[in-house]
Amino acid sequence: MISAIWDNLKGLYSLIVGMIVTGRYFFAPQKTVHYPRKVVDPEDLAAYRGPLELTRGKDDEARTRCISCQMCAKGCPGNCITVVKGTEGKLPSAWLYDFSLCCLCGACVEVCPASAIDFSHRIYLVTTTREELNMDLLADLRRRAAEHPMKPAPAALEAGRPAPALEAAKAAPAAVEIGKDRAPAGPARDKAPAAAGRDKAPAPAGAGASGDAAQKGEG
Repeated sequence: MISAIWDNLKGLYSLIVGMIVTGRYFFAPQKTVHYPRKVVDPEDLAAYRGPLELTRGKDDEARTRCISCQMCAKGCPGNCITVVKGTEGKLPSAWLYDFSLCCLCGACVEVCPASAIDFSHRIYLVTTTREELNMDLLADLRRRAAEHPMKPAPAALEAGRPAPALEAAKAAPAAVEIGKDRAPAGPARDKAPAAAGRDKAPAPAGAGASGDAAQKGEG
């Protein structure tokens, strides 16, 4: 009898705890959205694991980091990854991904030595056939790099650079300040003695010889 009452009390306590948790979330602000009237904000999708995607290259965003080691395909429990090694170095010629077989376990992301795979934040993925879930991730990488570049294009960098005339104008005062206390260049120094010699009258002819004779007489 006492054990039955104790079991009922424990069940009642568990029910009360569950109702408290349910009531806390019941009165909390609603986080679900009515799609397509409203969409989830991008900052709320930071922890969402969507279909796989290839990470962008460091130098070329449209170039994959994949080295065709096929560690992802070997470690995938669902056999949803197909990597075909290409003829151009280690780059793959095809990177196919069947999302209908993927369980989003993350084994391929963990074993990749080149960090070439990551989870996307694509939450609005609706298809009518399974064939549409067979994705070419190389083509998807090139599309993302063209539509949403993360680095400014070289033309944009060139457009933001000041004009050469402006750069020269900015550099000119500094050059004047540095060289204002220095002596003039070689041609100016060469002209200074010549200009000083123009003010002196030319010596009369024979002056040098008479001077020498006077010095000899005195001797």
